[in-house]
Amino acid sequence: MKEMKISVRSLVEYVYRGGNIDNRFRSNSSLMEGTLIHQHIQREYKDQDEKEVFLKTEFQKEGMTIIVHGRCDGLLKTETSVIIDEIKSTSMPLEELTIDSFPVYWAQAKGYAYIYALDHQLEEIKVQLTYVQKNTKEKKRFIKTYSFDELSVFMDETIAAYTSYARILAHIREEKHQSISDLKFPFSTYRPGQRKLAGAVYKTIKEERNLFGQAPTGIGKTISTLFPSIKAMGDTETERLFYLTAKTITRMTAEEALALMEENGLRLRSVTLTAKDKICFQEETICQPEYCEFADGYYDRVNGAILDILRNETQMTRGVIEEYARKHRVCPFEFSLDLAYIADVVIGDYNYIFDPRVSLKRMVNEDRQQTALLVDEAHNLVERSRGMFSSDLASGAFYDLKELYASGELSEAIGYVETAFDTLLADHKKEENFLLEEVPGMMEEAIDHFVAKAEQELKEEPEREQNDLLLETYFEAQNFLKILQLVDDHYVIYGSIEKNKADLHLFCVDPSYLLNEVSKQYGASVFFSATLSPFPYYKDMLGGKKRDYILQLGSPYDYNQVDITVQPLSTRYKDREKNSIQLADSLYEMVERVKGNHLFFFPSYHYMELVYSEWLKLNKQGRKFRSIIQSQGMTEQERDDFLSSFQEGENQKLVGFAVLGGVFSEGVDLRGDRLNGVAIVGIGLAPRSIERDLIKNYFDEKGKNGYDYAYVYPGMNKVLQAGGRLIRSEEDHGSILLVDDRFLTSKYLKLFPPEWSHYAVNK
Repeated sequence: MKEMKISVRSLVEYVYRGGNIDNRFRSNSSLMEGTLIHQHIQREYKDQDEKEVFLKTEFQKEGMTIIVHGRCDGLLKTETSVIIDEIKSTSMPLEELTIDSFPVYWAQAKGYAYIYALDHQLEEIKVQLTYVQKNTKEKKRFIKTYSFDELSVFMDETIAAYTSYARILAHIREEKHQSISDLKFPFSTYRPGQRKLAGAVYKTIKEERNLFGQAPTGIGKTISTLFPSIKAMGDTETERLFYLTAKTITRMTAEEALALMEENGLRLRSVTLTAKDKICFQEETICQPEYCEFADGYYDRVNGAILDILRNETQMTRGVIEEYARKHRVCPFEFSLDLAYIADVVIGDYNYIFDPRVSLKRMVNEDRQQTALLVDEAHNLVERSRGMFSSDLASGAFYDLKELYASGELSEAIGYVETAFDTLLADHKKEENFLLEEVPGMMEEAIDHFVAKAEQELKEEPEREQNDLLLETYFEAQNFLKILQLVDDHYVIYGSIEKNKADLHLFCVDPSYLLNEVSKQYGASVFFSATLSPFPYYKDMLGGKKRDYILQLGSPYDYNQVDITVQPLSTRYKDREKNSIQLADSLYEMVERVKGNHLFFFPSYHYMELVYSEWLKLNKQGRKFRSIIQSQGMTEQERDDFLSSFQEGENQKLVGFAVLGGVFSEGVDLRGDRLNGVAIVGIGLAPRSIERDLIKNYFDEKGKNGYDYAYVYPGMNKVLQAGGRLIRSEEDHGSILLVDDRFLTSKYLKLFPPEWSHYAVNK
């Protein structure tokens, strides 16, 4: 008999959800669950009461066993009755709530009540919804009494409505496991190092551990991590994989790997998540039923869309999702998120797991434990996570709002925030930047008060023109308060003053603790990249622990495939202008000497444009070699056009100028003679800044080399990534020119990969 497990919450959401996507504050989306509020209410329970009570039962339906489980928030006991308590926090005013405001919450509570009454042979049971206003902490309770017969009818109807969907899920799961057991590696042989990486990934997932792996370009990291992870799904409790990346092009590589395995018999469902502003069908991403036909009635149609796409598709890429979204008139972004909770493999950006603001919050703990994370190009996650776990609040937005809201309670709330910022300014008016031990209590209270009044205004006057600024500032303030809950000794709180305005910053100096806190919720995590170098630094910064597995693989290529030359020319800021002609001469000489196309990387747009102007003089304005240059703010099409310019067999050599650490310096695959020469100008150091220096000071105090952690290691990673654009296969050959005298110092020579050890010096 086929078996399906589902939580009470997921069951009732599938069966009873309906209506529109409406992101205005008067909508259902204002209703959110809050862990702290749950805990606060549960602390008020009496000694005989229970909290987080696990409940489970089974239903036999049409040859299937459906296991329904979940944890009810509270089980309250009196001498005469038992009450199932379901706690919900809300930003809505409590007076707007009625007993029937949210039928899906009653359905969830009734599901728990049925299981408890069944287990304890109760003829009737009470169900209570406890709403807590998240700003005022006021409570409002509704209570209903149900007979066991009523609950039995309710659950029978619910299970009946779910069964057809459950049968599809059971079928595709059975299909998946059968295909996994028969799946073979999709190539006739393994590349050097590939089998070792695949074996390490399989072992990591099977043992529910973490792995940090450095696998140089050419090993085939994507297939070497996805294939063993999928094989492990057939041998373990792992039900899904998240393949997380920083760039769209890497997501496409994962899609290609899945398509290749499907050609070899694999049958599972994958979904690719695309950012809302990219996949939205409308000119503006206004998620309101009056504006968007795909938001209007979304929850009435989405179940049909899900059933349709699951029956007919395996790889739910952006194009496929858009096709079915148009067919069923559903929002493509929300549709993809709903599919993410069902799919076997989810491909998407880091933020869907690690960002506390946008992570997939509907995934329950049990689902996380049955999920493995594959984190591609994991070196990017260090800086990305700093941004995810940090927050800034600018005073200027509040001064602008005060001009728009001259009176009323919101104006008063804005004034409180202004006063808090003015106090900071008065206390530190002679300092450009200043450190704080904590966020002043006056500031925290003022921001919290502003959030409450802004919510009220946005509900009552959603169409007011100035609400764009209010909405933006509201979200920034709300995020500030959310990140403030995470602040500990891994953070630095600082203020900055510019043009007589003070801003406040919660800066996550060391994200390793929070990354570990997230990843340990999942069954296993694999962090891998071609450039986790130096290895101890990246393992430390990504939250690695002693028990975690590590793997460092050598390059699969012959060292003779690439010529490495160091040009000891100063690229320091003070020397750039005077050395620009000599640098252009060196680059021109390289293009004349080395066959084929070239790509040159610079530490900034300004420096790149300076050298490019000298290059054009040497190149007779492009008459000898074709030249293209990266511009700031390029569109996706412009980026694609830039890369497509690199073609094999062109009569005229092509030279591209790009920025180090930008979109063209990693994740770009220019195989064969599409690219033959790479020059990297500078050692990749980030400009001196308050935040870089805070990182330096923090790690100095921890007994580590703070300068290396803040500047050297991140900069050298950019260099290694840019160099990795050159050799992409066993047949590739080419030259790399490293321009900076500091490359010849012991600090940087130690950071060279082994395949660069045969470098020559250009005298």
